[in-house]
Amino acid sequence: MVMKAGRVELWTRRGTRIGRFSVWIGLLALGLTARSAEMPADGRAALEKWVETKRLICKERQDWRAEKALLEDRIQLVRRETESLKESTAQVAAHIGEADQKLAESMGKIEELKAATAGLGEDIIRLEAGVLDLLSQAPTPIVERVKPLSQRIPQPGSQTRMGLSERFQNVIGILNEVNKFCREITVTSEVRDQPDGSKAEVTVMYLGLARAYYCNAASGLAGIGRPGPQGWIWEPNNELAQAVADAIAIYRNEKPADYVLLPGAVQ
Repeated sequence: MVMKAGRVELWTRRGTRIGRFSVWIGLLALGLTARSAEMPADGRAALEKWVETKRLICKERQDWRAEKALLEDRIQLVRRETESLKESTAQVAAHIGEADQKLAESMGKIEELKAATAGLGEDIIRLEAGVLDLLSQAPTPIVERVKPLSQRIPQPGSQTRMGLSERFQNVIGILNEVNKFCREITVTSEVRDQPDGSKAEVTVMYLGLARAYYCNAASGLAGIGRPGPQGWIWEPNNELAQAVADAIAIYRNEKPADYVLLPGAVQ
């Protein structure tokens, strides 16, 4: 509140003068009240209306100033938010540009990889055909050992959903097992056909994929096996029963080590 000559002024914290007219009107109303008794009724009513009108005008002016200040604050807030949104939009646009560039680079690399792997599709088909042909000539132990992998190889001419990497892994896995079998001695039980048409359970000792010998010591049966173009070829030779039985017993540590003579080829 500020006292000036002949009037009182009221100011808000924002520095807006709001109380001059209201105070003046209040004082005028007090003065008129003192003289109201001397005025005619019509004049007194008109004066009261005039005072009320002035009061309402003053109130409206005060409300308008308050609303104006509030609107100015809101306008500044909206402007700040607008600037912030513009900055965010610019950043997002920059990130989108970088993402588009990276996507274009990735698509280019994908096309390069497609061109590089175009020939691998033909290579894997040849490798799979070769592996299947190899297994058709392989002995039963190795065929059973790699069956989980060989069953995943698609048949020639058929469609598959497997990727090239998985198909190459299958082929490499089979070849690793075959290579391991070639460097080992494997002893297993099998059923072999005999010359008289009967079948006999025998113990077979494979020397890699080079030769195999089988025997049934109790029955005196023996024979030799070797790889052939359509699978293994087995030829009975009962004279080898004891020698093959001794070799198998030595391999199993059932007999002390010794030299055992076994023929290296089928006569």
